[in-house]
Amino acid sequence: MSSPVTLRPATEQDDPFLYDLFKAVRMPDFAHVPLAPEQLEGLMKMQYAGQKFSYSTQYPGPGHDIILLDDAPIGRIWVHRSDSEHLLVDIALMPAFQNRGIGAVLLQDVIAAATLAGVPVKCSVAATNPGSLRFHQRLGFQVVAQDMMYYELEHQP
Repeated sequence: MSSPVTLRPATEQDDPFLYDLFKAVRMPDFAHVPLAPEQLEGLMKMQYAGQKFSYSTQYPGPGHDIILLDDAPIGRIWVHRSDSEHLLVDIALMPAFQNRGIGAVLLQDVIAAATLAGVPVKCSVAATNPGSLRFHQRLGFQVVAQDMMYYELEHQP
């Protein structure tokens, strides 16, 4: 990476960007759904609102950061830290910034902080996202459980 990647806490002012990011990442999952564009937009808004409410309720406090490249937002990372684990709630980059090593560097930083704290990093990956599963496994995550919807992953310190 030639340009500096930094993080800053997410704020309510980031909501339009976070919605655009959500759509950019999730829209391919809905490519096969026969909905009119306005219906699909309504579905995306509803899903985004649900995710936002769920994450902010389950994982309050610090840890939700905007990923910046040259001070421009390109993604988000949300890590909920506790005494027993660091939970990677979400990591997402705009498609134009994926596969450039940015996510790997950020996740290696998360792993290093958890290792220093002596706790595992845990996360889940959708079963429909084999690229994300491979990404995490390349960084040393192991599948510890799975069901039809998700792989539960863990990186031990």
